[in-house]
Order: sequence, then C-alpha cells, then structure tokens
Amino acid sequence: MAKKNLIFVIKSNPFSWKVFEALRQAVGCSMEHKVTVIFVKDGIYTLTDWKPDLIGIEPIDKSIDALGMMDASIVVEEEALRERGVKLKEWSVKVEIKSKDEICDMIKESEVVITW
Repeated sequence: MAKKNLIFVIKSNPFSWKVFEALRQAVGCSMEHKVTVIFVKDGIYTLTDWKPDLIGIEPIDKSIDALGMMDASIVVEEEALRERGVKLKEWSVKVEIKSKDEICDMIKESEVVITW
C-alpha cells in the first residue's frame, strides 16, 4: 500500500480521553503513513506544562516522543497560542508553530484528515 498523507487535527481540550486516543491512533498510523498532528483551538493546551496525572488522565509524553521517533510532524496554531496567552512545554521533539493560513494549506494538500 502506498503511503498516504494523513493529518490529525486536535481541537478538543486535553481534559478527557479524546486527545489520548487521537495520539494513540496517530502513532499507529505513523508506522505506515506520513502523519502530521495539528493542535488548534483548545487542543493547544495539550502541549503546555499541565499535570494530567493530578486529574487521573494518562500523560501524553510517550505518545509525543513516539511520534517524533516515527518522523511525524507536530504543529501548533500560532493564533490559538496568542489568543490564549499560553506557553508550550519544552518537548524532546520538534514542535512547529504555524499560522492558520499555513495550516489550511497543509490540510488542502493532505489525503486524509481526522478531526478530534
């Protein structure tokens, strides 16, 4: 099977199972396809230095590291960061900050878009 260009858009806040499941799915897909995970709107809180274990949620650090090992791209919406006034956590993998317009172009060029 030919590699597909997949994009996972995470727009939900990280305070439920959705982000954990989205990242698990993205890691699995990255074994066979070119994957980009884009964090927009409240999804950007996922990449801040919050403490998920304090509210009983599984930390996502291992998923982010696995995406980096699989050469997946991680992108954050610049405008969402600015609007919410948050700072990203220091990650062991490259996290790119891109504008809404750049993200729209990426989505237009993808073959599959999965939104969480």
